[in-house]
Amino acid sequence: MSSTIAVVGAGPGLGRAIARRFGAAGHPVALISRTRAKLQPIADSLAAEGITAGVYPADVTDASALTGALESAAADLGPIGVLSYSPAATWTHDGGGLPDTAALGYTAALETTPESARAQFDLIVGGALTAAAAVLPAMREAGEGALLFTTGASTFLPIPALGNAAIAQAGLRQWANTVQGDLAAEGVYVGHLCVGVAIVPGGGEGDPDALADRWYRLFQARDAFEATVGF
Repeated sequence: MSSTIAVVGAGPGLGRAIARRFGAAGHPVALISRTRAKLQPIADSLAAEGITAGVYPADVTDASALTGALESAAADLGPIGVLSYSPAATWTHDGGGLPDTAALGYTAALETTPESARAQFDLIVGGALTAAAAVLPAMREAGEGALLFTTGASTFLPIPALGNAAIAQAGLRQWANTVQGDLAAEGVYVGHLCVGVAIVPGGGEGDPDALADRWYRLFQARDAFEATVGF
């Protein structure tokens, strides 16, 4: 049986699609986000397709809770061989353009404070480092595994409304790029997918299933650290 994939930041869009794509290939799925109520319907839909899935509620900014969730998932489903990390806030795009970014925790570049930058850092970088630290020892010992990080357009592009998010997303991408060479030598793939389009069903290259397929191809080929969508 294939190793377990932990989908951290699982939601009804991209997270569910990644879980479904990897689950269809035989990977048991550990779904992780803050609330069981959000995760259970996803797990139920996966189970209806014959995919083994478990629900592990945890706030990614709580290092102890996140580590505990990953440890519980490994104990229940088997060793975690794939980590998918994409916990950033999502929104609907029914009206086009950006939503109320302040309500999602984002601050404009000229209004970004150390506190608002730290909040995004804890969510995007801090949680990723916690998750990686929890799963990497077993991956390195086994000589195989994968860390898959998804970010948005502000990783590369100046988007004034997303000032604090840009700091964190660019930081995560840089860390992943820095460690990917050393980990590849140990059999662990590190990948980064930057999505610069709205993630919506039926949205062409931004369709969640299309993005999940893109991730699975990167995971299988392991011949490139990074891919972009919409650039």
